[in-house]
Amino acid sequence: MKNTVAAFIVFTLYNSAYSQSGQQVDNQKTFAKIFGYVRYFHPSDEASAVDWNAFAILGSSRVDKCTNSSELKAELNKLFLPIAPSLKIYDTTEHPQFNVGEITPPDIKKFKTVAWQHLGVGIRNGTNNIYNSARTNRPLLVTTATEFGSLTMHCADAQKYSGKEFAFSAKVRMVNGNGSGHLWVRVDKPDKAMGFFDNMDGRPITDKKWAVYSITGKIDKDLSAIYYGIFLKGNGELQLDSIVMKVKAGDGWETVYASNLAEDKVNEFPKSIRENAKGNLKQPGFTINTVLSDDEKKCVSIKSTDSGEGSGYKKEKHDLLFEKFPAVGEYINKDIGSGLSCIIPLALYGDDDYTYPVADTGRVNAFKKELASVSDSFQSGNDLYVRLAGLAISWNIFQHFYMYFDVAKTDWAEDLNTAITSAYHDKSDIDFQLTLQKLTAKLKDGHVSVSNESIPQQNYFLPVGWEWIENKLVITDVLPGILQVRQGDIVTHIDGIPAGNYYQSIEEHISAATKGWMEYRANREALKGTRDSEVNLTITTAQGITRNVNLKRSLNKTDYKEAHKKAETVKKIRDDIYYVNLDGVTDVALSNLMPSLEKCKSIIFDLRGYPTVEPELISHLITQKDTSRKWMRVPRIIYPDQENIAGFQEIGWELTPQKPHLNARIIFIVNGSAISYAESFMSFIEHYKLATIIGQPTAGTNGNVNPFSLPGGYSISWTGMKVLKHDGSQHHGIGIQPDILLNKTIRGVREGKDEFLDKAIEIATR
Repeated sequence: MKNTVAAFIVFTLYNSAYSQSGQQVDNQKTFAKIFGYVRYFHPSDEASAVDWNAFAILGSSRVDKCTNSSELKAELNKLFLPIAPSLKIYDTTEHPQFNVGEITPPDIKKFKTVAWQHLGVGIRNGTNNIYNSARTNRPLLVTTATEFGSLTMHCADAQKYSGKEFAFSAKVRMVNGNGSGHLWVRVDKPDKAMGFFDNMDGRPITDKKWAVYSITGKIDKDLSAIYYGIFLKGNGELQLDSIVMKVKAGDGWETVYASNLAEDKVNEFPKSIRENAKGNLKQPGFTINTVLSDDEKKCVSIKSTDSGEGSGYKKEKHDLLFEKFPAVGEYINKDIGSGLSCIIPLALYGDDDYTYPVADTGRVNAFKKELASVSDSFQSGNDLYVRLAGLAISWNIFQHFYMYFDVAKTDWAEDLNTAITSAYHDKSDIDFQLTLQKLTAKLKDGHVSVSNESIPQQNYFLPVGWEWIENKLVITDVLPGILQVRQGDIVTHIDGIPAGNYYQSIEEHISAATKGWMEYRANREALKGTRDSEVNLTITTAQGITRNVNLKRSLNKTDYKEAHKKAETVKKIRDDIYYVNLDGVTDVALSNLMPSLEKCKSIIFDLRGYPTVEPELISHLITQKDTSRKWMRVPRIIYPDQENIAGFQEIGWELTPQKPHLNARIIFIVNGSAISYAESFMSFIEHYKLATIIGQPTAGTNGNVNPFSLPGGYSISWTGMKVLKHDGSQHHGIGIQPDILLNKTIRGVREGKDEFLDKAIEIATR
């Protein structure tokens, strides 16, 4: 095992100044293709027990050295035969036959069929998960782990701190792993709305050295509870000490809580925190214990677990995910490139102990040791083989399970080629994040995002908002205290680069199904950067004066969102006309408003954003039971490359009318920022013709996301199902189309008008 690790170190040093050949790119493409076929469709017990992230790293490093097809074939056999003994890799010029007798035991009476079924793809299998993957006649490996390992605490008698300033701090370090640490504070309100909230999303803790971190702010006056704590996101170990919560009391500070671990027992949950703790002290996938730090002082450890008790996985018996599955004798015969092809059986015989044929135990155990060394040795996208492994894993998830290639219209095989070439040239983990973004941008999926908590986040915003209006980049919003620019100023250059060119470099890293979502994402990304970084803008004022101004990125994501909230969530236009912002109003507030809305002549609902209310509102608009039950569809996959899909699991909301019925003229305002749940909401309005829809088309992306993780700490979210309009026509890439299409004007911005709302009021008062 030591020799294996040393070999990887040599490879890493060699690759620090790497120039790939065409052969090497072809090797990686071939490995990626067979990797996906075996990973998701070969049903052997040996393959199902593999750490596939480690396998991808090992495989990409081994095939990288092959100089011709013969060497590549031999290396692939060494990699895959220990876990897929019935696999055949052959030269494409040959014509071997699949022989079912080779995978048939002498006596089949006690054997059952073992084959893969994928409902979507089960990246995190679970009873309540809409996506699952399982083998027939084998237990389901169910995820029980939480996404975060969180130490959650609370303020007793929270109301007495109403309106006071607070300071929450802790001494923290990230010991190891690709995860990140976060302090967090949340103030809850009586109407279930959230008050102050900060979880250090834009400034995660990744440093391995001890340092003090803090969150400061003001507690909302109208509150029901105050929660705070520290969480580990992702894998690794986080250590913390000196946890202190204080509130302002006159000229000084009152200590609400201060940790003291002196009497706590090592390897147990800290007793000194237990009385102040809230929520689950035991969290599947994580341990929270008192430990001894390197200096033999006690501290609190939040640690992800990989195996054994608390690992976050359990085996459960299960029925078939759906009726169809491959029969023994079915197989695939696929060209995998580099002059090679493979034959893989899609179903095997299996009894209670093993699938047939059984792999050589010695080879399997030796292979497991090799994989174990890989998982301990590779932690960063700075390594070439972590990058190549990430491409093999992510490319295959989309190749076999992404439902919108008919809309994306991209050459996905060529996209892999481009991404592999880019990965060889990448010099850092940040470079590779950009490579992943460029690759996934080809999918035209508005749910796609690529993140890595171990990479410093560029999540600080300029104190303005801007949009492309009349083919010009126009300042549409200016925060109080910013005097250098005004609403309606036109930005011609950003850091000396023409605004159009600046946006072009941003848009190639954004996955979007529609122009509206692309513009919305690009407008935000163009504002973002590192904390307090300065940006030079060349602007032209309404008077035609051109000048340069400098602005700093001073707002984190939470503060920026809060600063750009609409001033009012509910507004009475006149006694019989109300305006309701659905991206802000709470269910409680909406329920209390119902008696007034019932009497209205017209109601304007603003859904330029994401709904903060339940779908119950729609039930107050419909007059008959919802009969649309098939607009969300989860694919049933049993064959690779999305061939012969075995149907879909069809889902709807099945809403029923509720009283009071809102018998007013209804107007909905939408734009390109309305995505996912907002489009589910609007799909009912469109299908049942419940309102006049005005504004811009929505984002054209809907359905539950199905995020997955890659080696090196990268995470990718994407749309794991297919969503149609209620009449069965295409939604993705089209979205909800307004009845009245509107465009902003530069004049309207300069005059401080909300032209979409003005139009809605005009319609409402006719």
